[in-house]
Amino acid sequence: MRRKLRGSIIVLMFILVLFWSFAKVGLIQLMEIGYLTGAQGLQAEFHTLYFNGTWCSQSFKPSWARHAANWQFGFELNFDPDETDDGWPNLCATQQPFTVDTHVEPKHYAWQVDKGVVTLDNGTRARKVIQFEMWRYRCEWAVNIWLSGPEAESSDRAWHGGISWEPNYGGSQIWIRLIPQRFVYFKDNPDEVYFAPAYIGLESYQIASIDKDNKETTNDPDVMSCIDLIPKAVGETLGIYYERGGTPTNIEHVLLSYKGAELDPKIFRNEYWIHIDLLQFKPYLNVDFWTKALTYKWPSINLKFVVYVFVVGKWTVYFAEDEVPKLNPHTPPSLVRDPWAWLRGIGEWFANPLNQLWLVFIIIVIVILVITILNPGIWAMLIGWLRGRKGNGG
Repeated sequence: MRRKLRGSIIVLMFILVLFWSFAKVGLIQLMEIGYLTGAQGLQAEFHTLYFNGTWCSQSFKPSWARHAANWQFGFELNFDPDETDDGWPNLCATQQPFTVDTHVEPKHYAWQVDKGVVTLDNGTRARKVIQFEMWRYRCEWAVNIWLSGPEAESSDRAWHGGISWEPNYGGSQIWIRLIPQRFVYFKDNPDEVYFAPAYIGLESYQIASIDKDNKETTNDPDVMSCIDLIPKAVGETLGIYYERGGTPTNIEHVLLSYKGAELDPKIFRNEYWIHIDLLQFKPYLNVDFWTKALTYKWPSINLKFVVYVFVVGKWTVYFAEDEVPKLNPHTPPSLVRDPWAWLRGIGEWFANPLNQLWLVFIIIVIVILVITILNPGIWAMLIGWLRGRKGNGG
């Protein structure tokens, strides 16, 4: 019995090791998350957040985040490492898919590679020359990054009404995985196509805010003072990495071929990585000097990128830039107090007739008290006058 049990355990371990080995070389996919669009081309996934000195992802949650209210990674990011209504606010990100700029003609590259004299299947010797073609397309891509949450997550208040702690995601990194989608759509499709990112540069950005009256402000100077990230300056370029964290991988394990010819594994790969560094990302806070009332605004930034993509083969199915809605800045709800709200409150109080009667009564009482304080003997004179009138039969 023990021998059978030991043998079963050995067989099970062998199967697990074999499964893991196949998964490591890509023969078995451990996790498929679907797709952002059904078009060919590059697809972006918010794969990992480097936060609090830890790599956080859908497949790894550290012990300190076991009570995380939100933990969503993928085509969108929704990260709240603690309670829903306390502690850190939600760090969120969404995207517009990669679209082709049809107003710019793709650039064509063509060259020949001489393979020398080869022996054909029939025994004939001939010189083999391969004709290669590659295209470069101009594409667009956009990302929204923002914070959101209740007032309790905007800060911790000190005993004197000031701010003792404010959440700042500065030092965090959003790592984005790019997957080339080489859909062929139907079985035995002879057309092959391969994609590789050639350049990703920031074209523009917008910082937006919204107040309690739904008034939107573009490039709000208050919020701009709370945001710093890479990239933020127009023209800054995102580095393209082979692996999360920027560590090079063994490129010999990622050989792709097009019509029997090997593609350069330094360019054409199964995945690519880019990242956005949050140098400072926190809410704007303001405490009124007299009332100690808190005003806060959640930061929100919209990043638009120019992307050039190398294409080998025929890119048949894609979305053009005018076929999907433009990604507008995401404006999370913020609490912005009206400095004149107290004055309007007084006016509303006076408009109530019952309050007006109370006001008249209060004024009479105040007048009597003032007269009494300024003329201490007036009550004695009044009492004496009343007694005299009573004695005279008045």
